[in-house]
This record gives sequence, C-alpha cells and structure tokens, in this order.
Amino acid sequence: MKDLLKHVEWGFRRDDQTFYGLLAVRVEDNRLSLKSLAGSAMPVELLFPLLDATLPEGWLKEAERLHQSRRNPWLVKSRYGMSGCSDYFLYSLRDEEYLDQPRVASLHVSMYGKLNEGLHLWLGDVPPLLAAMLQDYPPLSEGVSLQVYEPVLRDGYQEPGSDSGLQSVIDSLKAMEVIAT
Repeated sequence: MKDLLKHVEWGFRRDDQTFYGLLAVRVEDNRLSLKSLAGSAMPVELLFPLLDATLPEGWLKEAERLHQSRRNPWLVKSRYGMSGCSDYFLYSLRDEEYLDQPRVASLHVSMYGKLNEGLHLWLGDVPPLLAAMLQDYPPLSEGVSLQVYEPVLRDGYQEPGSDSGLQSVIDSLKAMEVIAT
C-alpha cells in the first residue's frame, strides 16, 4: 500500500453528549499508525468506519493479503479487565518445540470504550485484530461525522530560541509615538 498521511476530524453524538477529536492516520512501509492530535480519545466503534473512510480503496483486501502471507501460525486472544477495558492480542507461533509464541500486535480499548493509546500495527495484523474487536464493538454509523483531509505544513516556522520580534515592534511604535515612553 502506498504511504500516506491524513488527518481526520471525527465527531460522534450519543444521547445528549458530543465527542470530537482530531486524529493523524499514517501508513508507511505497510505500518499503520493512528495518533490522537486533539480532543477526546476516539470511541473504538469508529475505528472501522474511520479506516474505511481514510485508507485507499482496496485497503482491506491488501491488509488481508498481507495477513495471509505470514509465515507462522497465529492466534488472537481477548482479555477483559475488571475495570471494563478490553485487550486484543495477536500471537505468532515461531517454534512449537520451544513454545516460542511472542505477542506480535495488540489493540487496547479503555474501560470507556475508547482508543486512548492509539495504534501502531503492521497492516497484515489489522484484519485478525479487527475481526475480534468488531465482535465486541460493532461499528457505529448513526451520529458519526468523519472529515478526512491531507494536512499541509504551514510556511514560516521559526527555530526554537529565535527572537520573537516583540521588542523591535515596540521600539517602532515608540518611534511613531503610538506607545507612550
């Protein structure tokens, strides 16, 4: 999948409450990252609609292709905490003789049903984790707003430690007698 960086302004209305935030979605070398930039942590029920709206057409087919290309047997285990949080762990069986079965990926859902830790996954790990998560948290469609756009770097950033220019503006205004001395 081609590398990309998109921002997503999401919003969700439940009962009389509105939740909103800004997420960065990045795919680089078939690694998917979601990072919260502002607002609330996103409800996990928005994950699939967000990915579907943000990633290029065919992303799910490509993710499944990558998943099926893995060399070792795999297993997804779910864990439910007493606080109400959920964790989805993807394990790979590298060597059965030595019981070498490392955790290769995980997805954490807070006790409030939110993705408060972001995501950092190989694209091939997304399908089995999503399959397990979607059984517990079906996607939302009503009351959801997703605005996807490509961010642009603003021009004119100054280096840290640069002079702010305030003193020269004050001196200029004093010279014009706009500010009393």
